[in-house]
Amino acid sequence: MKQSIKKKQYIKQHPIRNPSKVMTLERLGSFHQTRLSFTRQLVKELTKRNAQFEISQWNLDKNGFGNAVIKTIFDDHIYSLVVFCNPLNDEERSDRVIAEKWDMTFSLFEGVPSGSELTQMSQNLIIQEAGRHLPKQLTLSRANKSVRIFNKVLDNLSNGKQPSKTLINEIGYLVRTTAVYGNGKFGIGDFSKNQDKEFLKKPFQAEMLTVYLIRYFSIELINYLAKEKGKNNSVKISDRIAKHIGVGNATGLGMAPFLVNHPGLIHKWILCRETAVSRVFSIKELSVDDQNKIIDLIQQACKYTSQWEVNDIIQSKRITKLNLELENIYKNKNLPSLLSKNYPIKNMFEFFVNKISLETEEILQSIFIEPFPELIEDLEKEMGLREINSVPIEYNVSQLIEIIKENYSWALKIDITHSNENHFFWYTSQAKLEPRLGIREIDDGHERQLPFDIPHQVQKAIKVLEKLPGDMTGSEAMITNPKIRNIIRRVVINKLYPYSEIQNNLVGKDIRPIDILRCKLSFFGASKYDPKSDLWTRITLFQGAPLPNQLHEKNSCEWLFPVLSIV
Repeated sequence: MKQSIKKKQYIKQHPIRNPSKVMTLERLGSFHQTRLSFTRQLVKELTKRNAQFEISQWNLDKNGFGNAVIKTIFDDHIYSLVVFCNPLNDEERSDRVIAEKWDMTFSLFEGVPSGSELTQMSQNLIIQEAGRHLPKQLTLSRANKSVRIFNKVLDNLSNGKQPSKTLINEIGYLVRTTAVYGNGKFGIGDFSKNQDKEFLKKPFQAEMLTVYLIRYFSIELINYLAKEKGKNNSVKISDRIAKHIGVGNATGLGMAPFLVNHPGLIHKWILCRETAVSRVFSIKELSVDDQNKIIDLIQQACKYTSQWEVNDIIQSKRITKLNLELENIYKNKNLPSLLSKNYPIKNMFEFFVNKISLETEEILQSIFIEPFPELIEDLEKEMGLREINSVPIEYNVSQLIEIIKENYSWALKIDITHSNENHFFWYTSQAKLEPRLGIREIDDGHERQLPFDIPHQVQKAIKVLEKLPGDMTGSEAMITNPKIRNIIRRVVINKLYPYSEIQNNLVGKDIRPIDILRCKLSFFGASKYDPKSDLWTRITLFQGAPLPNQLHEKNSCEWLFPVLSIV
């Protein structure tokens, strides 16, 4: 029996799922991280490139206030995390992006900052968006200590005790970021100026490295403060527990429109994920070792979901059902025989699919991809896209109508005259230039709404197009009817990139923006989604990921379902 899967073993690739099956919010809001997620890709690259880490400056007082610089060295490049820690009262801490004070502010800096550059950053990082930043700064971020856990862990370590594993499991981080900006925002470095650097060509790698280094800093900080407080009585947090500490993040509506505003890019992400699944469905047979890996991952997913606790009623019910369904799959007597037959993964999934929820379907997709990194290596390079504003308008009016009827049939079925389908409107807040959601009958400003009412635009556009000559070019139609330009552009993009459109009414009363957030966050590599409303969620990044000193250990990149055993 073979020992590993090779690409030639999926020559007859299983068909990928139709966009109508995938691009609904209910399913997108059930996604979990996979090997293609950007945190996973970063750790793989750090391992592959033999990255070295060095705390080059540590100018913190006994209370942890001051600055530090942590260097990452790989491929003859140096990236430095610049950190400033400031006093902050508990009542001043906030998850909100509109906060103006934080415990810590950060920037990923290209190279090593000089004394004058550090001085400038000390004056500007503390005020974040309001500051004047340097082109060598690749990211801008801020974080707060977790009120629920930071001081408890500090007290434990300073008194010579390891922190409660139950507490670590429950929360999963020492600090929580409220934003990680990159790629030229607020005057920091534009990634397009660094296209010669391979590291920056993949999506969100600079942002993910920032978060990975924030995690490293948070662990070093708690050890340092414990030593300062407890002196010889103190201990360092164990590597086993530290590995289960990630970085928290509070994410709200500011992230949601990304999937609407970058249709070509989201198509690439979804297509790569769907292609990965289709490849493993096309594997004709599995070695005993690979069969056991899948069974072990299902068992691990059971343990993981049993430790995933939230207060949100909807998500709590979903997690309970997910855990029960995974346990039923793991204990099903047919599982071993299904995995030993031809096309085992495909047949196993089809055996269970009509008996499980969407949440379980999608976690199984992550499980199926996990044992076969060699099958998806090429896909990691396909998840970026150099977006352009223009699109080819090579279609006439008749063809555009045909495309709309075929690809936007879901939008044509919505009754846009009903008040429930006109409940919300999206706008940009003047205070923070962040997207927000207003209620049309209550809030002012709907005349400045963002163009996210896709079904409404589609239905209005097709009425305009049906009155025009069928042989008129798309360009002429857009010039003579400028109000349909935006939606015709989206229609053409969707023709080229079928996974580019969320197939729901984003201004309807039933919309749950949390599903949009979760979809994007799954590609970041988030875990332990903890919704606080339909509008925002807390998550954890890099929980279970190897620490810098563990990157070169065997199986260091294997951390799909992080579980910290309580016993």
